[in-house]
Amino acid sequence: MSSATLVLRNSKWPIFKVFSVLFLVFLFLSHSGWWDVILDARVIQPFLLLLLPPVLFAAVRRENPIWAVTASCVPAGIAVGAINLIAPLFDMQGTEEAVASPVIYASIALGLILAYTLRVVAPPYESEPDTTSSLWFCASFLLTTICIAVYVSSLNGWELFLNTRSLLFTTAVMLCCFAFNDKVRLTFGEVMARGGLFCCLLAAVYAVTLYTASAANEDLSKTGPALAESWNLLVYGALVAVAASACGVRPPEDRELLTRDWHLTEAYVFITLIVFPPQTLLELVSKPVS
Repeated sequence: MSSATLVLRNSKWPIFKVFSVLFLVFLFLSHSGWWDVILDARVIQPFLLLLLPPVLFAAVRRENPIWAVTASCVPAGIAVGAINLIAPLFDMQGTEEAVASPVIYASIALGLILAYTLRVVAPPYESEPDTTSSLWFCASFLLTTICIAVYVSSLNGWELFLNTRSLLFTTAVMLCCFAFNDKVRLTFGEVMARGGLFCCLLAAVYAVTLYTASAANEDLSKTGPALAESWNLLVYGALVAVAASACGVRPPEDRELLTRDWHLTEAYVFITLIVFPPQTLLELVSKPVS
């Protein structure tokens, strides 16, 4: 058995990687339900818009865009999912609107699948943070914000995505990251990337705390706006992470990039399952048949 493994690893490893990943992707996409959810305009449109900055910046810098896109996939999926969560919180009229729709989880699933699939055809991993200046990051963040603003401006109640307290929280987190950068000596882009991750983690704790504190409140109209602050904080943090990834900021090793993506995914799934969960199997089977 060990000799067979050695043969696959040494002589046919690239082909084996391509086959195994494509086989997994085929199993996912062969299910018609996946296509219906992923191709939903609320998922695919904002997700593709957020992948434009890494492609454009790679083209300007004459670099292969695969790693920049790979690093942007998961935070882009989180940003899209959080955007799809915000609007319903302000206008809950019944229990059925408190149940998460598939589009909330489809974007993060799409981001994870695409990030792993792109690794099959990606060149050797490289990280050159010294080549990414503050100017590059600011330009990347501006372009990322413009791309998502194009989509958000088409939604009803787009002004809900401009939350002053969430912006102040994001600013405070970034300032703390710079203030405590005296030992690690990270570059500007690396500090911003870390700040984006911390914003998402803070949003998870913030959302669950607010939800727990207001769980006994019978007036859902007050609970929604409070939770929306944490969703906006999640969006802002994810956009910062996308902007950092788009302009070439990545951890020294791919293993650290994978760890970052799983931390982001855990934070997102944690708050959505607690605050905005899908119906359980018991709830579904207990519904009266019409």
